[in-house]
Amino acid sequence: MRTRRNSSDGGRGGRFPVVISPFANERLRQWPWRHHRALVGLIVREHGLPVVIVGTRDQRVAANDIVRGLSSETVANVCGSWTWAEVVEAVDNAPYVVANNSGVAHLAASRGRWTLCIFAASHAFNEWMPRGPRVVTMTKAVPCAPCEIGIDRCPNGVACMVEMRAEDVFYRFDDVRSAAAAPGPRSEYGLRAH
Repeated sequence: MRTRRNSSDGGRGGRFPVVISPFANERLRQWPWRHHRALVGLIVREHGLPVVIVGTRDQRVAANDIVRGLSSETVANVCGSWTWAEVVEAVDNAPYVVANNSGVAHLAASRGRWTLCIFAASHAFNEWMPRGPRVVTMTKAVPCAPCEIGIDRCPNGVACMVEMRAEDVFYRFDDVRSAAAAPGPRSEYGLRAH
């Protein structure tokens, strides 16, 4: 798979990759690697799209845990090898972007891209989530939210992230995107009104 955004074909078979940014400035706000890995598998299998994992050079080793054993024809770890301008270009061309509550989620939302934000219940999602008509924020409702106590002190094993399954996140996001594409009147959020 080509990983430079300035390639003329946009990636595998002319299709631009889904951009996944699995990192945040706090470990508590990061979805487990195994869930990201399962999500990558669903994206490749169900949507037939290539995937790039973006992040900094320091995050490259962690991203290897997500891509290890997956086909380099469909999944690439570009952490630390792309400039910020290349990340922005990839976001602009991506069919959608997946990120934790992080800068990349807010970037994608601000640029009008379909954005799946996986949001830890440590913070009030209605206050901190990215905003936009194509943003889907997924959070696990837990009685201890919002806690803001940190991963090392969480008495519930970070259930708000660990118990949010890749299959549930993927299919809910897919349902929202499908509903938005269906003909008919729209709500103020761009979704089809019932």
